Amino acid sequence: MTHGATGIRASILDGDIDKALKHTNAHYPRVLDENPHIVFRLKLQKYFELIRKTIELQNPEPAKSSTATNGHGNNAEPDVFESSMELDEANDGEDWDKMETEEATSSMRYHEMIQEAMNYGQMLTREYRDDSAKKKFLDEAFSLLAYDDAKSSIHGHLLESSGRVPVAEELNSAILVSLGKSSSAALERLYQQVEALVNEVGEDGGPGTLINVTNDYLP
Repeated sequence: MTHGATGIRASILDGDIDKALKHTNAHYPRVLDENPHIVFRLKLQKYFELIRKTIELQNPEPAKSSTATNGHGNNAEPDVFESSMELDEANDGEDWDKMETEEATSSMRYHEMIQEAMNYGQMLTREYRDDSAKKKFLDEAFSLLAYDDAKSSIHGHLLESSGRVPVAEELNSAILVSLGKSSSAALERLYQQVEALVNEVGEDGGPGTLINVTNDYLP
């Protein structure tokens, strides 16, 4: 049973909230029923993950050129060198076509992800519209879409991967309690990991300096 809890925790740390919810519902349904605040935090974390994905699509890692050196030195035979040049030119044309196709696909996926994030945000608004205690957290989360660079915004720290840790540990702790086990070890690990991660992302005045675990992650 605890192996399932470990897998659920790992899913959250990987940013796969849907998988975590699916397995929690399958193995520990009472945990979610008895801890609605944890359900809210999971759903809010899913929203953050959607925003993170849109940022990754908007700012993809630069691809390495597939037409690097042709492997011939300065002393290569002229005819061999010319043949290699012609082959490289043909490959360049194919690469440009491939790049244009990939850019179009990436752009389409980006707009799909933006729409998915907006739709999910609207669903959360409807679900928690009568819960004034959640309004602050929802307002901060939804404001991320208003920025061209959400990670550099005033609430950009909400997108840090360190935010997954307290969510994962709180759910893991609730699962242990439901199994009649002590949650103290999980809570101790939570504080240790959060402190380490916050210190890491806060180096040299980074976004971690804006993180307050109590205020930002404990509705």
